[in-house]
Parts: sequence; C-alpha cells; structure tokens
Amino acid sequence: MPEPRTTQRLKQVLFALAMGLLLFPWLEQNEHWLTLAPLGGAQQLAENPKFSINNWKKGSFQEGQEAYVRDHFGARPFFIRFYNELNDRLFGEFKANGVIRGKDGYLFEENYLLAASGNDFLGQDSIRLLVGQLQALHLELAAQHKHLLVCLAPGKATFFPDKIPAPYRWEAQQRNHPYFVKAIQQAGIELFDIQRWFLSQKSTARYPLFPKNGIHWSSYGEYLVADSLIKRTNALAHFPYPSLSLTRIDKSKQMRERDEDIELGMNLLRNLPDWEMGYPQFKITKRTQAKGPRVLVIGDSFFYGMYNWGMTRDVFAGGQFWYYNNEILEPGMPTKLVSDLPNYKAAVNQFDVVIVLLTDANLPRFGFGLLQNYQKP
Repeated sequence: MPEPRTTQRLKQVLFALAMGLLLFPWLEQNEHWLTLAPLGGAQQLAENPKFSINNWKKGSFQEGQEAYVRDHFGARPFFIRFYNELNDRLFGEFKANGVIRGKDGYLFEENYLLAASGNDFLGQDSIRLLVGQLQALHLELAAQHKHLLVCLAPGKATFFPDKIPAPYRWEAQQRNHPYFVKAIQQAGIELFDIQRWFLSQKSTARYPLFPKNGIHWSSYGEYLVADSLIKRTNALAHFPYPSLSLTRIDKSKQMRERDEDIELGMNLLRNLPDWEMGYPQFKITKRTQAKGPRVLVIGDSFFYGMYNWGMTRDVFAGGQFWYYNNEILEPGMPTKLVSDLPNYKAAVNQFDVVIVLLTDANLPRFGFGLLQNYQKP
C-alpha cells in the first residue's frame, strides 16, 4: 500500500532539512554568508593547519582542521550566545569565568567579592612585611631624588557592598585595604587612596563612578582619577605636566569603552539594562615644550584605559606602563617583557617617578613582583 502523499512530502522535507544542516557549515565557511558581531572577551581561535602526509597519517591535520572549522564557523557567535542565554534564563548560570550576579542584577567578578568580604585577607604580619620592602624601595629612590607614589584603586564590590550576594559576606571585615593604607602612611610613603576618595563621592558624583555591568571604574570615574593623578605627579616631581581640559560630558545609555566589559564577556543574546553614564570629552593642554621627569606606572587593568587614550604618550611623555609587571607598554614601541630585562633594578632607576597602581582585588599580589625583583642582586 503506497504511503500517503503528506507522509512522503514530510519525509522529503525532513531529508532536505537534514542535508541542509549538514551542508550549511561547509557552505558558510566557503561563501561567508553571515556577518555577526564578534564574541566579547579573550578568544583563542584555532589556526588553519598546514597539510602534510606525516600530519595526515598521525591524524593531527584532521583534528586541526576540525578545530579550525569549529572556531571559524560564521554562526558560531550566535550559537555560543544562544547557549549562554539558555543557561542564564533556565538555570541562572553564567558561562563567563568568575562572573557572579549580585543583588538587583549587579555584575561582579569573584576576586573583587573576595576582596570586599575579607576572604583574601593576607594578615597583618604579611602586610607589614610587604610594606617594609616597599619602604626600602622608597628610601632607595629618595636617595636618588626620585619619587614613589602608591595608588589604591577601589574594587566594584567594595563600592557596592549592599549588592554583594550573601555567600560572599564576611563578618570579620578584616580586609587588606585598611591595613595597607595604615602601613603605607606609617612608612612615610606617598599615597593616593582612591578607594576612600571614591566612597566619599558616591552620593554626590554627577555621574556613576562604576557601571552596573562592568568591572572597572566608569569613564567618568577614570577621568576624575587621571586628573587627580596628574596633579599629584606634578607636586611630586615639581614639573608642570600637561593637564586635562574638560570640554563637555556626553550622557548616554549606550555603553562605551569598558563600561560593560563583564556583560560583553558573558556573550548573551540580550542586552542587559544599563544606567545613563557620563562620557567626558577633554583635550590635553600642553604647558611646556620641555620633557618632564620620566614616569613609570606599574599596575593592573585599572590604568589600562588611561594608557589607551594617551596618558603615557601625551602627559607622561617618555614614560612606560608595566602591565602587571609583566608586559612593557610604551607608545609607538613593540611590546616587550619585563622578564627579558637584563637588569631590573637599573631599568626602574631610569625613571624619576614610580607609580604603583592596583585595585583591592590585587592587593594579595601587591606590586606584582616589583619589590622582590628590585632587591635581587
């Protein structure tokens, strides 16, 4: 008995659909039909392997080709975002590493929650030891008429303690930051306690100092810090570095720069609600043609935004940014590694002002090896 026509048609449709799904990745890879927004966050994509008989026999070419096709498939961003969205909607799980949702949808990274709760507390003895090493560096630089400035940046969880999720609350409140502040001040080292300064402005700032869906200070907060940092460096070095001249502040609910860096790394389909943020527009005003004392900044990603808009190039000209005391970043120059320096101490001593800038989440790694490397023979 012949099959009904509707059954035959259904089988044909299903067969065509199955063949289409099988052929689609190959067709897309060759024709590039899809143009989707790239995924946020660090992406390590497989390279296209080179063919050789030996690699074919070992199977490494086939494995490499499979990984290349998977990573470069045009619809990959959509399917990853769909998977992440599904996990968030159904199970409340984020696939972004270390991302935690706090109260009222505030996004945090776990290391900032640990810092705010005191769960990463080093202990008073360890902090005194670190600051003792820092004081030795301070005295050596002072003997050469050079300067050391420590900048303690705020963490987002410390700024929004009422939004910390319950599992990360800690009754003892023995946090690293207050002990570092006290020890640094007692050692006579110049300190810019940005965390305390931010908290004092929390209720009066014209625009948010931290975004809801990002981890770094806002563009507006970064501008305020940069302006103050330049003034403090002026006073230390007794030199009129170029200043920042504010022209206007743009208001926008469309996030710019790094104001939603956590959300972008989560790779969701939907856009999470944001606040209206302030985006300062400014110019750098030159005061003198003379080259100022050289400035070295050793710090974490909280200085990276300033480096990107030209702080090291246009304000602290001739200076460098040692990112996590690992990469040497200098405008117009290829990136080098600190580990390749023939003499670490001599390299530091080339600068007139050394700025150590880090957020509270990185206080357990204070200096990122600066103190130990400087004292090596």
